[in-house]
Amino acid sequence: MNILGIDYGLKNVGFAIGEQITNSCSTYFSKKFKNKKELIEKIKNLITEWDINTIVIGLPLNMDNSESEMSLEIRNFSKKLEKDINIKINFVDEKLTTFEAKQIMKDLNKNKKEIKRNNHGLAAKLIVDSFLREKK
Repeated sequence: MNILGIDYGLKNVGFAIGEQITNSCSTYFSKKFKNKKELIEKIKNLITEWDINTIVIGLPLNMDNSESEMSLEIRNFSKKLEKDINIKINFVDEKLTTFEAKQIMKDLNKNKKEIKRNNHGLAAKLIVDSFLREKK
């Protein structure tokens, strides 16, 4: 069973592909989208290409676990997406995953341009990893 992990942002969206049987995940990519319609089309293509049956989206909660403005944006986007794709969307608290992804890339001596370009894909991987750990 393949999982699509999404690190949703207003400017960049990161994607990762995970596999529940092997409990593994790899960073896929990060990309800017012109609008939500283009993003939804990309997600539909990934679902078909990778035979996705589970979607996990990071939900950025505040430090006290309350909803943030961005988490409300993500929930609204997810409702629209779920109607279009007919796959249940799961949420994972992504508190600090973008920060963690930047730190990992810095530790790997990546330059600022590379970090900016790829950190959302890595954050999506961290989201899927967290989902897989919770499922164990």
